[in-house]
Amino acid sequence: MSDLVRYAVQDGVGIITIDRPEKRNALSYVMLATIRDLTLAAQADAAVKAIVLTGTPGQFCAGTDLTELHDVEPGTRGEDRTQHTDGQHWFLHDASKPVIAAVDGPAAGLGIELATQCDFRIASTRARFSWIFVQRGLVPDTGAGTWLLPQLVGLQTAKRLVFSGEFIDAAEAERIGFVLDVTSPDDLMDAALALAARVSSGSPFAIERAKRLLNASSALSRDEHLVAHVAAMTECQLSDDHREGVAAFLEKRSAVFTGR
Repeated sequence: MSDLVRYAVQDGVGIITIDRPEKRNALSYVMLATIRDLTLAAQADAAVKAIVLTGTPGQFCAGTDLTELHDVEPGTRGEDRTQHTDGQHWFLHDASKPVIAAVDGPAAGLGIELATQCDFRIASTRARFSWIFVQRGLVPDTGAGTWLLPQLVGLQTAKRLVFSGEFIDAAEAERIGFVLDVTSPDDLMDAALALAARVSSGSPFAIERAKRLLNASSALSRDEHLVAHVAAMTECQLSDDHREGVAAFLEKRSAVFTGR
C-alpha cells in the first residue's frame, strides 16, 4: 500500500484520493496497485454503495511516473505480456458498483485512462484532459482510450484526441460527452457525492447486473446480449432485492435493499 493514496468512506461512498501534488499526482506502480486494492476493498464492503476517484485540490493525475518506466526487452511479443491482457488494469470499469471520477486539474496519460474507465466523470472548471500517449511514442496504455473512448465520444472525435494528444478543457470535454457535468472547484466533491447517491440508490444486486450488461453491450450481438439479459433478469427476479422493491412500492415506503 502507498501512503500517497488516501481512502475514506463518507455517506456510503468510498473516496479514493491521489495525494502526490508535488508530482502532479503522477502514479508509481505501488500507487496504482493501491488504487486497485482500495477499489476491490470498497467493492467488497456492503456499506459502500459507490466509489469516487479524485485527487488533491487542483490536481487529478498527470499519468505514470516516467522515472519508473521499465524497458521492454527486444523480441518481446504482445501475447507474452498477459499482465496487460488479463483485465487487471480495468478494475474501475469492472467494479460492480458505480464509479465516479471527480477531476479538479490535469488528467493525462494513465490518469485519463483511469478516468475513462469510470462510469461517470464530473469536472471542475480547472480540469484539463489529454490522451498524450502519441507524444511519448505510445498508444493509450490500458486500452481504454482506444476501446471505451470511441463509445463515449464517437470514433472521429476519439481519433482527434488520441492522434493529437492535445489538451481539452472541461467545457469541451462536456460538449463532446466525455464529462457529465462541470462545476466550480469548490462544488466538485459535493456534486460527485450527490451523483454517487443518485446512481446508487437502487438495488445493488440489480445495479451490478445492469452495469455488466451495459459494459458488454457494444461487444455483443443483439442475440448474445439478450441471452445475457435474460440470465440477469432471472437472477434479479429471484433476488431478495426484487421482493423488497415490490413490497416497498405496495406498502408506499422506501425500499431497504441488501444486495442479495
